[in-house]
Amino acid sequence: MKPKLVPLRIPSRWMISLNNFHEISTDEFTDDTYENVLELDEDILQIVSQDHKRIVDLGWYPSLNPNGQYKVKLVELVDEERQPEKWDSPLFTFSSRSVSVIKDKID
Repeated sequence: MKPKLVPLRIPSRWMISLNNFHEISTDEFTDDTYENVLELDEDILQIVSQDHKRIVDLGWYPSLNPNGQYKVKLVELVDEERQPEKWDSPLFTFSSRSVSVIKDKID
């Protein structure tokens, strides 16, 4: 059975473009036999605000790796031509293995 999504408080005028942020126990992720290993990749959550010109992006780095951790980034939203360089220099980053710590940081 697929785990439940983590409940998030998303402000108005922010759009969720991807949400695979599930309530799972990362403490149990010690090897590739972990039942939720496929939940821990680089593309977990993305929230966009056109008004604020910001993207909140969440992934697990290194992807599918038991030594990894969640990384949340706040990235400036610009035109498509310049967007790749903004991903390389986020405005804010934060890492943790804890679902609840990451949830609190996003909220």
